[in-house]
Amino acid sequence: MTNSDRNELRRRFVKDNSISRLALCYVNSSREKVVVQNEVFLSLPEEDMFKYLDIAKKSLSGNIGDNLLELSYTGKQEEEENYRFLLGLKESGLKNQELIDILFDKIIDCYVYDGNYLITAIYDTYDVPVKTTDKLKLDESEESFSYIIVSICPVNQTKAGLGYLPLENRMGAREKDWVAGAPEAAFMFPSFSDRSTDIHNVVFYTKDTAQLHEEIIDSVLGCSTKRTATQCREVLKDAVSNVVGPENKEKARNTLLEIHDSLNSILEEYSAEEPETTERPLDRIILTAAIKDVIKDDAEVMKIVNTCEEEFDKDQPSAELFVDKKALKKAEPERREKEFIKEIETLKTKLKDAENGRFDGTSADVRDTYGEDANLADDEAEDVQSISITLPSDRVDTIRYEEIDGSRYILIPIDDGEEPVIKSR
Repeated sequence: MTNSDRNELRRRFVKDNSISRLALCYVNSSREKVVVQNEVFLSLPEEDMFKYLDIAKKSLSGNIGDNLLELSYTGKQEEEENYRFLLGLKESGLKNQELIDILFDKIIDCYVYDGNYLITAIYDTYDVPVKTTDKLKLDESEESFSYIIVSICPVNQTKAGLGYLPLENRMGAREKDWVAGAPEAAFMFPSFSDRSTDIHNVVFYTKDTAQLHEEIIDSVLGCSTKRTATQCREVLKDAVSNVVGPENKEKARNTLLEIHDSLNSILEEYSAEEPETTERPLDRIILTAAIKDVIKDDAEVMKIVNTCEEEFDKDQPSAELFVDKKALKKAEPERREKEFIKEIETLKTKLKDAENGRFDGTSADVRDTYGEDANLADDEAEDVQSISITLPSDRVDTIRYEEIDGSRYILIPIDDGEEPVIKSR
């Protein structure tokens, strides 16, 4: 299931495209069923409809590969009880109360949670419209996609306080109440892949990407599981930390970010060469190349690579899952600042060398600082306008870098009455 598939379904969760049926079960902290309902969705009060539609929408939210995992059934697993039960539950359209009770019991028996929670199950049939080559929808239906979404939401007690009492038109004490929150876990069966029914896969949602509710996958879904992107990156993080040293957290953090950046660059190169390839497994070659760009000690590189291989065994996750693009974006200003400070230090060294007569002005010196574009022929150099600023050598250390309104500047403090020599040539 792609982002496009997921978003197409989420757009259905509005009142005008309301779902067919809703079943629910409110469970207290003693694992007792307090409320059980099963009714036609359109029979609900309008305000209730929007709340349940919001739960369904949030059950398909987050990042695919992290919050949303598409889990697969093997041929053998499709012959087992859990798969056949889900297939029968979906085909019943949630009209068979006996099957619904079995679903609730399965979840209550395995779900690990100390407080109260709400289980909701919706059934919907989506007449998938035909799309033209320019992605415009036509009225006729290409396929009917029937599916169920089962969500588990924590129910917490609100705090007492002052509130507006509309019937009395005054401020007064508000009583405590029990309110259902956003889903902690959910699943959709079957999957919606390439705008079509995929009965060999189920979509599983977890709010906490670091802690997958494997008890639901094992006991209710009965399919193979996989790690979230967060869990994949945690394996790499631990491997890097063990090599760098757990006590050196700052170095480990910077090393990990550099590996993410290196891996991202490698994947971008692959994507440019093979744009049709959407996912690429993180094999030994890619991982080794990414780490070697950052860590030069071969023994340390191999230690990280071997740790990751042992952890994932034969199941190679997608390489894209290991790139923390949010962390890279957050660290980008810091990285640019470090690069610019390094450039400033290089310029300071050049200025000191010039003061001490060690800079001979050859094209090689210019290239070291400014790159190959500065290697101009003599007749071309005459046409280039440049500015030189002359300061006493003891003032070089006062030069600093600063970013103002998003632009970078080189700042040179000037004392009262001081006139620096500025020449244009």
